[in-house]
Amino acid sequence: MSLEKRKAIGIEALQPSEIVEASVLMSRAYNSDPTMCAIFGGQSEKQRSLLEGGFKMTLKKGTVFSAKENEKILGVMRFVEYPECKKEFLFQGLDLLPALLVLRGKALRIRKWGSIWAKHHPDKPHCHLEAIGVSPERQGQGVGSLLLSHFCAYVDQLKKAAYLETDQPKNVRLYERFGFNVVEEASVLSLPNWFMWRDAVSSKRA
Repeated sequence: MSLEKRKAIGIEALQPSEIVEASVLMSRAYNSDPTMCAIFGGQSEKQRSLLEGGFKMTLKKGTVFSAKENEKILGVMRFVEYPECKKEFLFQGLDLLPALLVLRGKALRIRKWGSIWAKHHPDKPHCHLEAIGVSPERQGQGVGSLLLSHFCAYVDQLKKAAYLETDQPKNVRLYERFGFNVVEEASVLSLPNWFMWRDAVSSKRA
């Protein structure tokens, strides 16, 4: 991405009135995600619609930023500080109960996925980057990197460590560029998953 185009994109807090637009974007971004396809059966409008409904709930909580160009949302990220992120895992079943009752067979896969991620979730202070997505039309153009740069600057200002999970090798390489390191690996729904940690800025300078 050229410097001129980079300057045209702003990172700002997501507003309540933008949750629907952001949820549609995230559902499109995650519709090809390997884990989502393993849970819901593959890319489809039905899967995308289910993801949109989930994001409409989760984007109301935590800290959410968007990347915008000319008032259009290009990308979104959501993160939660410890211990709130840990609580989300513990009470995930209660939050998702209505959806799980509708999804039936898929509910077991959702619970298995969540339980494995909860098992690897670090029990120490950090900011958990739970979701980051870019509009399919703008992927590979540096929008995700802008969001990650903002996230890293945010946690560095707080002198907090950061944590995330990913199921794609290309994302591992991207996150490593921003100071994350793989600390654990696991198979989730027969897919490789990487659990990554970024030390707090104070620890790096010690």
